[in-house]
Amino acid sequence: MATSDKTSGTGGFTTLGGYVLHEEIGSGASSVVYAATHGKLGRRAAVKVLVLPPRGAWRDRFLRESQIAASLDHPNVIPVYEAGEDAERMFIAMRYVAGADLGELIAREAPLPLGRVVRIVGQVASALDAAHAQGLVHRDVKPANILLEEDHVYLSDFGVAKDSAGIGLTRTGAFVGSVEYCAPEQIEGRALDGRADVYSLGCVAYECLSGTAPFHRPTEVGILHAHLNDLTPDVRSVRGDLPASVADVLKKAMARKPEDRFESGADFGAALERAARSARRQVHVARHRAALLAVLVAGSLAAGLALGYALRSPGHGSVTTLLRTVQVADGHAYADAAAAQLRVKQYETALVYGRRAVAALKDTTGDPYRAYADFDVGSALTRLGRCSDAVPYLEQADRLEPHTKAVRNMLALAKRC
Repeated sequence: MATSDKTSGTGGFTTLGGYVLHEEIGSGASSVVYAATHGKLGRRAAVKVLVLPPRGAWRDRFLRESQIAASLDHPNVIPVYEAGEDAERMFIAMRYVAGADLGELIAREAPLPLGRVVRIVGQVASALDAAHAQGLVHRDVKPANILLEEDHVYLSDFGVAKDSAGIGLTRTGAFVGSVEYCAPEQIEGRALDGRADVYSLGCVAYECLSGTAPFHRPTEVGILHAHLNDLTPDVRSVRGDLPASVADVLKKAMARKPEDRFESGADFGAALERAARSARRQVHVARHRAALLAVLVAGSLAAGLALGYALRSPGHGSVTTLLRTVQVADGHAYADAAAAQLRVKQYETALVYGRRAVAALKDTTGDPYRAYADFDVGSALTRLGRCSDAVPYLEQADRLEPHTKAVRNMLALAKRC
């Protein structure tokens, strides 16, 4: 039996079904969620209370939510402890999630890092696939229904879920779902399957990455019209740092026709993860190139041709130079290939390419690559322990490019070993 409320914020009661209700932590059109504690067990919970009269369609929907959520045993679906009715108030007691919902996170921190979005999407997609495997379509995937507890994600609010054959409109023609994230077939009242939830999750991912819903319009009618008729926006229009591969994945998830979307949440999540890996590689390459350019500029100003040796110090290998060696068998390509092999400590191979470079460049004058070739051979021989053989090559490099620190250091090393 519910008791009178001596404090504000609990709608006229403080206990419900054995739970002591505390502060309100969420609300919707038909229900309010409270933080609560079970009076006997001491377990924290979130208690969702139906605020409309517990009869008719609202009662049926509320009961259905508890049944669906309880039937989905999945780590990314909010666990339901119990459902019941006390003093004509229906309630669902579920796991209490200490963190915020995704909507709050977006409002506070958007745009979110791509890696974090990938992790969120992957977990929600897994929860949706579990529902779809039971023939259920959530129909209301939105940031407010995605709860975060550190890096763990929970999907909540199955109150409007329906069988795959269900229709997206109520008997009175009222729209079911949230307009910012609904699939076109849901708007039109056509039969739905799991791809409608994939569309909604695509909209959520877009908002995470951009800070705004993909079809942002001043009115609900305008938003619905945009879902049905406008081109799917490119997330790069607001996130220029994202690669085309990420934009393409989102466009596929939000394709107007269900058959053009990903077949499952897992497919969507995997595609987004692959695109993110591609993005990380592109960032790495861009940063490496920027760093190399900075070294080139600084080195050119400070040391002229001595820069060539600085760039040849052990570091990152280069497959590109090896490919160019095969395609263009000239002295420069051989010298670059030798340097690349030195960087990855393949000294025998570096020696082979270095000697080819020396032979190809022996008759040139005024070409710094002639000195580079001798340096490469001398370096390879030194690293292989053949120091007496290395000294003549390094001395030749020193004569061609005198007072170069990299050459002098390697020559000193060869003479000591």
